[in-house]
Amino acid sequence: MIPSGSRLEFIKYASSLLLMFLSVLAGCAGPGSVVSFSRPDVYRSSERILHRLKPGETPQTLAAKYLGDPKLAWMIEDVNGADAFLPERFVVIPLKIPNRAGITEEGYQAVPILCYHRFGQSCNSPLCMPADIFERQLRYLKENGYRVIGPEELAAFLDYRQPLPKNSVMITMDDGYRSVYNIAYPLLKKYGFTATLFIYIDYVGVSSKAITWDQLRELKRAGFYIGSHSVAHSDLSKQKKDEDGSQYMARLKREIFKSKQIIDKQLGQDTIIFSYPFGRRTSTVVSLSRQAGYKIGVTVDRGSNPFFANPFLVKRDQILKHDMGIFASRLKTFTYFPLK
Repeated sequence: MIPSGSRLEFIKYASSLLLMFLSVLAGCAGPGSVVSFSRPDVYRSSERILHRLKPGETPQTLAAKYLGDPKLAWMIEDVNGADAFLPERFVVIPLKIPNRAGITEEGYQAVPILCYHRFGQSCNSPLCMPADIFERQLRYLKENGYRVIGPEELAAFLDYRQPLPKNSVMITMDDGYRSVYNIAYPLLKKYGFTATLFIYIDYVGVSSKAITWDQLRELKRAGFYIGSHSVAHSDLSKQKKDEDGSQYMARLKREIFKSKQIIDKQLGQDTIIFSYPFGRRTSTVVSLSRQAGYKIGVTVDRGSNPFFANPFLVKRDQILKHDMGIFASRLKTFTYFPLK
């Protein structure tokens, strides 16, 4: 994570650059002469860039231009503050990757992953989240500065390639219910969030309660990520009574490999994340998931995920209760473990 004092240090650095530039120009001018010059739009060092904003430029466009990825906009936002992004103002763009693991003297960063299933205006099942409660939860995330990430960012964090913003959280939804599109999607858009959906192939489009491929494509265009939840949502951890060993292995490969192939083809992507049906897995299931080309496998084991978590045993909290105090307690984004 970026140290708390770094914003002030960057501002001081930016100011010193400008003062040095102006003093050099003033020193070159003769007595009584008027210094006339046009300011450069960009000042650069090996560690940071000072960039003068043009109309229409945002943290996302700057991150894409200088950092190679618009999803790294948070690095620019954290250094400058939300009120810095006005035309003609200078903003600082850090070029050095900060603390990839989120380790401090007090402990280390962890990523909570919330797991939902279906949504309704009123609900009779713990797997159904009422729309008004879900909105309260999203409002809480927004008002308390949480940032929603997707599988690509999580994979880079677990692989020690990229840091994550402070208070990162992931929102996931299993099975592929139509209510994700009809109810959850508009609410997520309202608060500027996206989510990761896990679908099982045999359920897509089978009834009015199931999401369709066209709806999934729309969600993907809106920034949502679609992951695999198998083909038929069968328990992969147990061999069925009517299966022999070879039949069991064939079923595992179909559920794990075939689901990825279908999603890849339907959505034009390389699916990197797999949700084990019922959260159950074995060492064989984990090994096959890796062989299939996934980079992450998620469970429903409760807890948050530090950078050293096993990427194929990622924890998630099922959000089954409606109490906001319980919800807030699941948002553990930092583990206190003093190093002194």
